[in-house]
Amino acid sequence: MNVEDILSALHSRKGELDQFWPLHNPEGCAELTIADPADIKTVQEIIHAAFAEYSGRLNPQPSAVDISQEDLRLQMADGGAVIARMDGCPVGAALFRLRSDHLYIGRLSVLPQHRSRGIASALLQLITQIAELAGRKELRLGTRLSLERNIALYRKHGYEISEYLHPASQFADTVVIMTRRLD
Repeated sequence: MNVEDILSALHSRKGELDQFWPLHNPEGCAELTIADPADIKTVQEIIHAAFAEYSGRLNPQPSAVDISQEDLRLQMADGGAVIARMDGCPVGAALFRLRSDHLYIGRLSVLPQHRSRGIASALLQLITQIAELAGRKELRLGTRLSLERNIALYRKHGYEISEYLHPASQFADTVVIMTRRLD
């Protein structure tokens, strides 16, 4: 099944996605959508705004702080992106890439003023459905060990640290790969 077939199947199951909202979202509901090429600038803006707080704070610096639209086009070419909107305004996004044995989640981003409302959880649940439709039995993502809230969020969704990259002895921060097996 190619990416287009997966996304088409996902759109046909939209009614099943409605169960995700509202999660912990007392201020209203969000709409989750699959990004299309016209959304690249929106995805870029969300990522830049969400990662801005880490600029100069993490070592190595996240490449997300200055990800280009061309970088996003290339990354989305072997997967895609999802966007969360509240009242029509984009508030969160995440990239996904299909690999032969897993689905990789990248740049999970929620605008700072919209955090702690279930948006990241909803994006993760949507991407999990994409992985299931694609027949992938594993999800993977990378994060910083020092970002304890991120680690806690991912653990809440069944992810465990499976690999350590950039050991702290080489950099000021350790990057880890977190994995979740799907039943």
